[in-house]
Amino acid sequence: MTRREFIYSVFYILVFALAIWAGRADGFTNTLTPSIPFAIEFFTLIIGAVLLAVEFGRHENATFKKIRVHLLGLTANSMLMLYVLLLAL
Repeated sequence: MTRREFIYSVFYILVFALAIWAGRADGFTNTLTPSIPFAIEFFTLIIGAVLLAVEFGRHENATFKKIRVHLLGLTANSMLMLYVLLLAL
C-alpha cells in the first residue's frame, strides 16, 4: 500500500467512524433538517468523487488495484448514506 492509498484509507475510515459516532450521539434522523451523519456523508461522497476523478486523471490506465481504496471507501460511505436515507422515509 502506497502512502497516498494509506492517507485515503485513513480519510474514509475516520469519516465513516465519525458519521457512525454522530449518528449514535445525535440520532440518524431529524424531523426538520438533515441529520449530522447525512451531512458528513454528503460532503465525504463529494470529496471522494473528486479524489477518484483526480486519480483517473493521473493514471492513463486506471485499474482496480489503483482505485480500490476509493471504490471501497465510497461504497462503505454510500451504504451508510443509504441507511440514513431509508430511515428518513
